[in-house]
Amino acid sequence: MAVAKWASPLTRSSNFAGSTLNNLVANNESTAVTYDNSANRSLYGAVTVKLGSIATSLGASISLRITMSDGTDVADKIAGDVYTAQVTNATSAKIVIFPMVRLYPFSLRFSIVNTAGANFAASGNEMYVTAYNEDVT
Repeated sequence: MAVAKWASPLTRSSNFAGSTLNNLVANNESTAVTYDNSANRSLYGAVTVKLGSIATSLGASISLRITMSDGTDVADKIAGDVYTAQVTNATSAKIVIFPMVRLYPFSLRFSIVNTAGANFAASGNEMYVTAYNEDVT
């Protein structure tokens, strides 16, 4: 009988958000940035979002929206997958890891919805993907 287990994760991507998250106004969504999964075709990804120091209050969160492309067309943002995570209640830099994000075998568009209750910092904001798969032996 075959046993499914986690395969070794791929190397973490470089920061592909660039300056897109800098100064993102509260209750707004960032411009979409591209993560291309068409060559690796990984099934999942741990998406790490690092935010520069901001003052948040109880219940603050951010959402990761993934909009798919079929290689030619890009879906409307409303059609994407959405993952939400709370951020710490303090004035500090934040690190949020979305641990099991479903990836598709295409070029994907990632955006962040800022529901943290404060504008994002002017710098120090980053986004990474560590892609991984299952291994069936």
